[in-house]
Amino acid sequence: MSRWKTIGLVLILGLGIGCLVPMATTWLSAKNLAVPKGYLEDGVALVSANAPETRAYHFSLNNNVLSVQEGKLGTEGKVIIKGLDVKTWPKAMLKMAPKVEFNSLDEVQSFIDTANEDLWKE
Repeated sequence: MSRWKTIGLVLILGLGIGCLVPMATTWLSAKNLAVPKGYLEDGVALVSANAPETRAYHFSLNNNVLSVQEGKLGTEGKVIIKGLDVKTWPKAMLKMAPKVEFNSLDEVQSFIDTANEDLWKE
């Protein structure tokens, strides 16, 4: 057999083994870690029962005074922050603020910081 045929055969065998071994080990580990179906369904129910409820926050605007309320848009919730002066905010931000719902107080603070940036005031 010539040298090139031997090199080609070794490369083909090497690629074949290199592809089959990872597939076989993945299949074998997946087979060993298989979970019975009933156990999985109970686990999903347990996780969903213990999941923390998500909070939402939104702005309410009355006479250029902004308040942050807890709850979904359109609902009256507990007032978290009251009395934010928005006279210097751009009009586009004032129109947008009551229509936005936030998932955390960090997002609310980020929105307020963005509206108070000097770039908007130029």
